[in-house]
Amino acid sequence: MNFKIHKINYKHSSKFSLNNISLTFKNNITAIIGPNGSGKSTLIKCIVNIYKCDGEMYYDGESLKRKKEFIKEKIGYLPQTSQNDASITVFEAVLLGLMNTLTLKISKNQEQKVNDILDTFELQHLAKSKINELSGGQLQMVLLAQSIIKEPEILILDEPLNNLDIHRQFSLLNIVSKLAHEKKMIVIIVMHDINLASRYADNIVVMKDGNVYSSGTPEEVLTKEMIREIYKIDSEIYVNKQGKQVIEFVNIADDAEKYEIVSQN
Repeated sequence: MNFKIHKINYKHSSKFSLNNISLTFKNNITAIIGPNGSGKSTLIKCIVNIYKCDGEMYYDGESLKRKKEFIKEKIGYLPQTSQNDASITVFEAVLLGLMNTLTLKISKNQEQKVNDILDTFELQHLAKSKINELSGGQLQMVLLAQSIIKEPEILILDEPLNNLDIHRQFSLLNIVSKLAHEKKMIVIIVMHDINLASRYADNIVVMKDGNVYSSGTPEEVLTKEMIREIYKIDSEIYVNKQGKQVIEFVNIADDAEKYEIVSQN
């Protein structure tokens, strides 16, 4: 199975646009990285149909142009900003991932599914807590559990590590990695931590100014030249005991051009 986007174009403002983006995502983990304002989240919003864009999307060779139900039913999406003032419990919030509305009666199978995923995300102790009383990191884990419980074929996470402590970051990525490789799920993650991308991603896409700067395996993409060009940072790269590249950031490059953040508002 693969998910392909072809010639995606989107004009966000007079200063920013996505330009002719074509990528193929396989049933593993793809990390999308790049500086602020490079188009990562805009691309994700085009994929999940929040933004109307030009271009084509295909799943296993079949066009999704007239299949909005596929996006709704088969894609799990966790947005970058998650605020929820609803006075429902964690259990109920995760249950909503299985159904459109809460009902008084749920099946034993549904109840078991919710309890299983709460265990997986180490949230069982919060099952009866109101989600509007949770910390930002706890809410992030609840909403991820909600997006995963329906077992989507494609899981799209826009900066899911926001608000998470180090333990939760590794926990989340371990869970997502297991899903991708055991259930053959296509996972697309927008992230800023290049070392975590190196550790967990099978493929990395680098965005710059609304374009794909480079894409490939971590070994192919994560180079000192790329980091200097994209982030204006000098770095050293070595391989750890697990065989993963580790990037040590040295300092701002001496001859770097002014680092500008493009406004997408």
